[in-house]
Amino acid sequence: MLTAVIATLGAALYGVADFLGGLASRKSTALGVTVGGQVVGMLALLAVSLVIPPASWTDPVLLWGIAAGLCGGTGVLCLYAGLAAGRMSVVAPITASLSAAIPAAVGLIFRGEQLSAVGATGIALALVAVIIVSLTDEPEEGAGKNTRAALLFAILSGIGFSGAILSFSQTPASAAFVPLVISRFTAIVVLGSIALVRGMRPSSLSNVRGLVLATGLTDAAANAVQVTALRIGPLAVASVLGALYPVLTVILARYILHERLRGWQRVGIVLALVAVVLTAWPA
Repeated sequence: MLTAVIATLGAALYGVADFLGGLASRKSTALGVTVGGQVVGMLALLAVSLVIPPASWTDPVLLWGIAAGLCGGTGVLCLYAGLAAGRMSVVAPITASLSAAIPAAVGLIFRGEQLSAVGATGIALALVAVIIVSLTDEPEEGAGKNTRAALLFAILSGIGFSGAILSFSQTPASAAFVPLVISRFTAIVVLGSIALVRGMRPSSLSNVRGLVLATGLTDAAANAVQVTALRIGPLAVASVLGALYPVLTVILARYILHERLRGWQRVGIVLALVAVVLTAWPA
């Protein structure tokens, strides 16, 4: 299935972007790197949109980009708040699984999408793989211990990211990538305002400019690929396989940073690979 292949490619690009962003965040601040990457990505997508313009620049459907930006920006803010309040082992799996499961449920229940038994099995395995790969038992320096708050923020983050996915799925191919540009601009306004309030300045990224540039470009490419998969559909396949990005992030951390790959994460990676094959299997 073409959707499965494109969505998996998008997940791979997201995984690379997250890995690069994580490297940059170790030398700077996560919020600063995120805002910087958003700016780079917006400029790249704007350039692409000038070359491949929408059918109409005044089509109201482009405004779905605002909804996506507000939802995505809220998701990022809640993710940061959740990671500050509690452990990543609580926040990451919940956020990742909800951002995949909610759009999938909307596609299957409200849009009447049909999946074969093999495809449905693949989606179920993908959800399990996302949760397993996202788990960690490493001590987290600076992480808070407010588990209830972390749980709430994780749920809100997952809902926010789901809202962004559902918003993008409402945009037709005729809109090209302009909704992505609008989404990025909206998210930059939201996150940039927070960064300014916290006293962050562009100069704080001076030592990670190359990583921020690479993060922004890779993330922009991932967005473009993901939106393409969402438009082709079905939504359940595109959203769930698109959420497999932690898999490549973990693999890159293992072989580039030599971080330890835990036993259950190995199982999760294998499940993810099986899930992709099953979901892409012809009906």
